[in-house]
Amino acid sequence: MRSRAALDAWLGSLSRETRRELFVLLDELVSGLDVSRHNRFGFLRLRAEFETSGEIFGVSLQELRDAVAATLGADAVKPARPRSPLEALRERVRKRGHPDFR
Repeated sequence: MRSRAALDAWLGSLSRETRRELFVLLDELVSGLDVSRHNRFGFLRLRAEFETSGEIFGVSLQELRDAVAATLGADAVKPARPRSPLEALRERVRKRGHPDFR
């Protein structure tokens, strides 16, 4: 498969740290958008850039993410990050209930 060979060659030219950062970005793009963490326009533009890259190799975003993850093995784990304001609010409501209904 020609596209897979090109993708493997490109990934092989990247450092492990670059592949790890790429994996985190791709995972975020594939997982969706937390608008409290991202500028919506910037997110959509970044997603379009990655989709174009995927088209160059003939793979989807998910396949691109999975190919990067395969090069990382056990290191293909998203690093811990602080909770976004939306995540913090959801946690607070889950624990104490919604303020309008107390």
